[in-house]
Amino acid sequence: MGTQFLIDSNQSKKRRITYDENNGEDIISYLPECITSRILSLLPTKDALRTCVLSKDWEHKWTGIYNIDINDGILFVLKKTRKTSFINFVDRIFFLSRNSTLKRFSLRCHLEYKAHRMISWISAALMRNVADLEIVYHDDDVVLPGRLFSCTSLTTMKLKWPCFFRVSAQNLFSSLKSLYLERTKFLGECVPSTSKLVFDFPALETLELQNCEWLRVNLVEINAPALSMFKVICYSDLLEVDKCQIKFSKAKLVKCEFVGLFVEDFDFSATSVFSATIDFRRYYNDDIHLIRKIGLQAGLLFKGFCGLNHLKISGKVVEWCWDDYDYDEVESLPSCIVSHLKEVRFRSFSKSLPDYRMAQFLWTNALRLKKIVGLCRESSEERQRKKMFGQVREESEEKEIENIWAKLKTVFKHKEHGIFVKRKKR
Repeated sequence: MGTQFLIDSNQSKKRRITYDENNGEDIISYLPECITSRILSLLPTKDALRTCVLSKDWEHKWTGIYNIDINDGILFVLKKTRKTSFINFVDRIFFLSRNSTLKRFSLRCHLEYKAHRMISWISAALMRNVADLEIVYHDDDVVLPGRLFSCTSLTTMKLKWPCFFRVSAQNLFSSLKSLYLERTKFLGECVPSTSKLVFDFPALETLELQNCEWLRVNLVEINAPALSMFKVICYSDLLEVDKCQIKFSKAKLVKCEFVGLFVEDFDFSATSVFSATIDFRRYYNDDIHLIRKIGLQAGLLFKGFCGLNHLKISGKVVEWCWDDYDYDEVESLPSCIVSHLKEVRFRSFSKSLPDYRMAQFLWTNALRLKKIVGLCRESSEERQRKKMFGQVREESEEKEIENIWAKLKTVFKHKEHGIFVKRKKR
């Protein structure tokens, strides 16, 4: 009795092939090479290579794979030979590979390798016109090859690696659509008097920078007309690095997010931002001078946004940026907040007086504001707990909060917990 296999060709035409157990006919080995290569490319790379021991016919079938995903932490067990075995393993893949085009190359390294070895592997992938490049590594002594900047095949690049980008004054990534950089160090080779870098990304749609550094660079100009999402994450250990200004132009950002304590100055005057999130919740410091500096930086961000419709802010931003703000003065309020802002979301609303003042300031001056999310009052249990620990507000502050809350309810309707929707005018 034979066993039947169902093969789906182009998801439309289906045919049944019978494997005769008595005759031992090998059907899979006679599949077209393009189908075999596709099947093997979908397997983990180490499993695709293991097929070489099935038979003489399968000895070199794996060389047609176009996805290479390797991790030195899971490939070899013996610690003494792991490093050498992994180097030989990767070298063998590139040496024997018959495919001139790679769709994906992912390299995750936990051990330490010489810089020239890492560069040779990246260069080998670039020579095969790789489209999706991902490197996860910890060593910080590697300078990325210049070939990376002239590669026209790259559409996605993700680097979790404290490597150096030795960039020139003008840099072009013609096909890149998604770029993620973590702990990357940009090293400018410009004349110190200018120290300006220009990045042209005609196809870039998403950009995320996490704990990146700009060395000997004063100004970075990013021309990305297709950019819709930008996110920057930075924390306190980078406060002493060189500061620079990052200017976006020709972009229409749908989503913009700032998390942590970023050290760059951002200029969005030549672009539009639909939705923005500013969140300093993960950073804590009692340095008053630093807190004021952060507040000023957040204020500059607000002024730079154009076309803003949605805004998410953390409670710390409110305290640092609006603590001593003169709420009778609205000249410095960004035009996007006055004319475009429709929704405000508070993250980690601290229920402090600056938070309530800022909320009132926004619903009074943001002419198109329709929804506020995250506002809440202290519960009786919270008040009792604070009273036990001696954390009682002054009577004047408590009275002001009561007045603000009463005014809020005359303008907005409380829909559910923390959500207020503007009342319709009669």
